[in-house]
Amino acid sequence: MKTRSILICLSCLLVLFALMGCSSAKPTVDAEATINAAVQATTVAQANAQATVDFMVKQTLAAQPTQPPAATPTVVKTTAPAGATATKVPATPVPSVTYVTMTEEELAALIDQAVKEATAATTSASTTTATYAADGTLTTQEVQAMILAASAAQSEIAQAESAIQAYYDLYGAMATETLATLQAIEQDLNSMATSMNSMAQSLAQISTTLSQGLTLATSTITQLQTYATQASQAAAAAQNKAKNWTPTVQKEINTRATTALNTKPTNIPTDLKGTLTSVNSYVDTVKSALGDSKISKTELQSISLAGANATAGLSKFGGTEGQALTNSINNMTKQIARGEMPKAKSSLSGLEVSARSMPSIPSGINVQPPQPRKP
Repeated sequence: MKTRSILICLSCLLVLFALMGCSSAKPTVDAEATINAAVQATTVAQANAQATVDFMVKQTLAAQPTQPPAATPTVVKTTAPAGATATKVPATPVPSVTYVTMTEEELAALIDQAVKEATAATTSASTTTATYAADGTLTTQEVQAMILAASAAQSEIAQAESAIQAYYDLYGAMATETLATLQAIEQDLNSMATSMNSMAQSLAQISTTLSQGLTLATSTITQLQTYATQASQAAAAAQNKAKNWTPTVQKEINTRATTALNTKPTNIPTDLKGTLTSVNSYVDTVKSALGDSKISKTELQSISLAGANATAGLSKFGGTEGQALTNSINNMTKQIARGEMPKAKSSLSGLEVSARSMPSIPSGINVQPPQPRKP
């Protein structure tokens, strides 16, 4: 009896192995290698994104004056301007970045890099899905690889959208010429996020179905392929539009700075006292505008005009000290117009000291002593 049981078991095992060999019509897939490759791709993508963030933050901090370290990182909540598409809540955590310490040019560079990484990750996830689903069947290992790829894409998209929202909040009120380009890119990122979120949900359901030993419906795989195609198309559109982003920002920054420095004075001081008053007015205008770490177009115009009035007075009544103060005012106006708010804040304290130390009778001005009255 025992020998017969053994023979039966051996026969069953042979039949099982035969069935397993016949049931696989697909090319052999190295499951472990597939998953390891997907994990590696995810890790590399996330590391690249974090490296970009770290690089930009280090560059920004290097340009700032030495300050005691804060107890906790600055968290900046951002709000898109009217007309901008609302960013969806990311499916994966986004690294904390102190965007407020970045200049407009630095933040724009970070956005450019983040968009490139988001489109690359989305394209990779879409290609992976299309490849595995091409034959109309999916294995558990393939689904796990696609889940990892979709998660990496979601993370990259969320980081790009976070940087864009920071730009809206910090520079959107002043850099109005760049908003159309940025909003077009953001619209494609939102489409990418929608497709990736749908893909992730579909893959989760597919994974559950396979774990229960059930057969996938053809329509389920077809829908997954549709999500992949939509994500790939949105990524291509975003990549194409992003080519105009950096040139647009640079042109806008240079134009603003030139316009600000060429502002004509409307209230030229008539004496030294009026000049000192005009200088203090400029300092107060700048201090008030920088209070919230963002500048509107109206505030920039006020700063430019106050600077023009002050420097016009200094050129006539400021003497030698007035020339140095004129240079400081022009430099401050230029920094603000170029979106260099961290640098402007650092320059402001020095400008205040210079304004307060301005002598009532500057050197280089010949003052005649009082003449005795004729009898």
